[in-house]
Amino acid sequence: MGADLYIDSLYEPNQAVWAHEFEDAARLCDSLTPGTPEHEEARERLRYCHEQMNSRGYFRDPYNDWDVLWQFGLSWWTDVIPMLDEDDRLSVAKARRLLAMLDQREEIFEERLAGLPDKKQQSYRDRYIELRQFLNQAIALDESVSCSL
Repeated sequence: MGADLYIDSLYEPNQAVWAHEFEDAARLCDSLTPGTPEHEEARERLRYCHEQMNSRGYFRDPYNDWDVLWQFGLSWWTDVIPMLDEDDRLSVAKARRLLAMLDQREEIFEERLAGLPDKKQQSYRDRYIELRQFLNQAIALDESVSCSL
């Protein structure tokens, strides 16, 4: 489980391009004997296709220790769900509001990261950058974000 966010105009065409390749890779993987070099190669192709399917117009934040929003003292359920419309979409105005909330809480974010190992700190910072870029992209496109929270 996790928060899945979509910019439909980017996500859907990209998904359509890669869905067929993903299905082909899955069938090939299923047809091979696990543990063989051929199976491992097919699994790598399957992973690659999955990554490509979600490479445009998609952001995921898990509901676990790796949840970047929690590092700001925010919650997808408590803070973001109330901002969604009846179709579970985050409007452009609300995306701006979420960015402002993140900006206001950057000190909290840094305090929470301070005691973590450098690698984990960098991972959270990278995810924060991805989230900001995602929201800014939706704003630039003047498009609401579809949310599955």
